[in-house]
Amino acid sequence: MFRAIFRFFCAGQTTDRESIVGAAMRKISRIREWRWVLAALVLMPALQPSAHAQQARKLSPKVLEVLNMPLLEIKEDEDPILRLKKERFNAALQEAKARFDMYKLGLTKSPDLIEVGERLFGAQVDLYDKPEDRVRILQQQLDVYNEAEGNLQKQVKEGLAPEADLDHLRYNKTSLEIQLLTTRKDLAQPASTPK
Repeated sequence: MFRAIFRFFCAGQTTDRESIVGAAMRKISRIREWRWVLAALVLMPALQPSAHAQQARKLSPKVLEVLNMPLLEIKEDEDPILRLKKERFNAALQEAKARFDMYKLGLTKSPDLIEVGERLFGAQVDLYDKPEDRVRILQQQLDVYNEAEGNLQKQVKEGLAPEADLDHLRYNKTSLEIQLLTTRKDLAQPASTPK
């Protein structure tokens, strides 16, 4: 098997090195070849700790709840701005679901999920015009961030996630807290009446 691989990669090349390696390869018995193949197959998963760590990482239940939200129905007779806002939300939700599928396969990392979550949450808040509705949605999102932060802290302590991922999540959580407090403050101020 190794001889076939060697011939494939060295096809058409005639160098002194080829003759040295080729001669050495011919000295290896077939049993030894299979031992090397078997050893490589056994050790391959062990040599990929990032893939193993990626699979071991779990997302919090509230994050999974967000990922399981249905797409919004878009009606033709809706206001064009609302229709575009719904399209943007649906696009962010579909991306979040796709990124999560990639995450489960070890093809993407936590920062990608955090970024798409930020876009998804921004699009969700923008669907609402009334401050009361925005406060309610922002509070729900803050609950998701709090749970995700606790989960990510555990992963950092176990060595399954870098501290930078936690800092990224905390930055987004703090930005959301600022938005929530600003919206609550605006809600608490009485509307000015003209004289």
